[in-house]
Amino acid sequence: MENITELPLRISIRGCYFSNFRNNHHFALHRQLHGAVAKVDLKKLHIDKELMDEWEGLIEQSFTLGPRARIAELTRQMGELNARLTEMITYIFGVIRAQRFSFDKDMSGSALRLYNIIRSYRGLQKMLREGKSARIESLLGLLDEKADDVKRLGLTASVAELGRMNNELSATFILRANTKVGHTPAYKLRPELDRIFSLVVNRISASYVLAKSDADKLEIIRLVVILNRVIADFRRSYHESMAQRRRDRSRVDDSVVDDEAAADDESDSLVSLDSSAEDFDSSEADSSAETLSEADSVEKVAESVDEDEPSLEAG
Repeated sequence: MENITELPLRISIRGCYFSNFRNNHHFALHRQLHGAVAKVDLKKLHIDKELMDEWEGLIEQSFTLGPRARIAELTRQMGELNARLTEMITYIFGVIRAQRFSFDKDMSGSALRLYNIIRSYRGLQKMLREGKSARIESLLGLLDEKADDVKRLGLTASVAELGRMNNELSATFILRANTKVGHTPAYKLRPELDRIFSLVVNRISASYVLAKSDADKLEIIRLVVILNRVIADFRRSYHESMAQRRRDRSRVDDSVVDDEAAADDESDSLVSLDSSAEDFDSSEADSSAETLSEADSVEKVAESVDEDEPSLEAG
């Protein structure tokens, strides 16, 4: 920082286009500003620790995974669990149906008893995952009553795994439903962050006026210089990103215009080719007609010569 020979009467912190920034840009700016202010003695700035903690809490909350992304992740997990449940149900039902025809009477008897249970759950694999979990709970309860038959068919581990996956699916469904609870969306966080920063700016300005020594004023000036540099860097980054977006948009528009011009040129070339083909056909037809007319005239001349020539027999 340049040497200051005379202290200014007041200080000024740059304004910024907070409302125009994208969410990530906006939250990153507040994190930088908070870090710069936190390095200075808060008592000299007349800033309460509670205000800084509130500011920091909002910043940290803004960087947490948003509900949309979290819900999308949980939905993906539910889809995978649902597919595995469907495969497991298909396997268990298939074994039971196949063992009905076993030559072992005990095996076939157990399979028939279990088949009488699963008949009521036909189409369970195709049910929606939200309603499938409750139906699986009912099925598991009935299979527990026939634990000996399940064990005889070697399905004890498969039924236990089916229950575990079903519980995981239910827990994931509840977690997805409660994801939005306690989360503040970005459009509500941004004005709160800007409000706190406005309070911080006002207190820094007042602290400079109320400073008891030049050393305290110099420390505040150094903070203001840092804040202004941070804001200037983010403003520059914002302008560069906007310029890049405009350039990308113009490239897309130019490519569309070029494609349309190329299509027009291609259609014009096709039209010219068609017209040249028509000209070629017409000229070829004219030449063939002329050839035919010349042939006819030659034949007529030949006939007239034959008629004028004296016959040998007549002589």
